Amino acid sequence: KLWRAARAKMPPVAAWASIVEDLNKRQSYISIRGHGGFVRATWDEVNELIAAANAHTVKTHGPDRVIGFSPIPAMSMVSYAAGSRYLSLMGGVCMSFYDWYCDLPP
Repeated sequence: KLWRAARAKMPPVAAWASIVEDLNKRQSYISIRGHGGFVRATWDEVNELIAAANAHTVKTHGPDRVIGFSPIPAMSMVSYAAGSRYLSLMGGVCMSFYDWYCDLPP
């Protein structure tokens, strides 16, 4: 509901920023998490919301604050490729169990 109201007046990233940077608005959606009450949304609306949230995070905190994790990339190369491409284009970080294995001592 907050997203739709903000999005009616502003572009996506500014709309997301207006929600997360306002303490009262932020508290209102954080306090009701986990209580159910899903709101119907279209895929276009959800994709725009996710993109705006990621772009705001990159703009505010830097691209290394957006991270994706795949347990074992070789298990599903198609889904891994799509996610890693998205993260790479944004400057985000791709991680997997393989990153952890490489850091183990000999």
